[in-house]
Amino acid sequence: MLVIVGSNSSKSINKQLTKAVLKELSLDHTYIDLKGLNIPLFSEDLESEIKSPEGILFLKEEIDKFEHLFITTNEHNQNLSAFFKNILDWLSRLELKFLEGKKIFILSTSEGRRGALGANESLQKLVERFGCTVYESFAFPSFSQNFNKETQQITNSEFLEEISTKINTILKS
Repeated sequence: MLVIVGSNSSKSINKQLTKAVLKELSLDHTYIDLKGLNIPLFSEDLESEIKSPEGILFLKEEIDKFEHLFITTNEHNQNLSAFFKNILDWLSRLELKFLEGKKIFILSTSEGRRGALGANESLQKLVERFGCTVYESFAFPSFSQNFNKETQQITNSEFLEEISTKINTILKS
């Protein structure tokens, strides 16, 4: 399973949650830190100059290797962050249906009760546009109330069970 977190924050609660899920469920995975790919802001002018950044070519090659993806998105103003949307824009310019045949679990969290549901739903629409037809999602609400930052563990067992069930559904499909 390829794991991608769409945040460039060093203190990302989405990154913390993702790592806790991976540890708790002992998932065999490859993790890519998008921040380290140094992707420039997309523009058609830049695209005509360089075609595609090296980091995007690397990421696309990695995505192509995996049938299952675990994508976590953060939320800015009830939508995807500009950082993550930029990466998706570059990927879609290489190949619009770059997620065709992929099975994806989408996770999001925030300090609010909606758990970054706006960004989660936006990403669901985009993965469909990019060719994915099989996915599950979970918006993890009220991060600090359901996650222990000291131990880096999910404290709400019902949420962990639901996440586990949805990931297993993806892995078995």
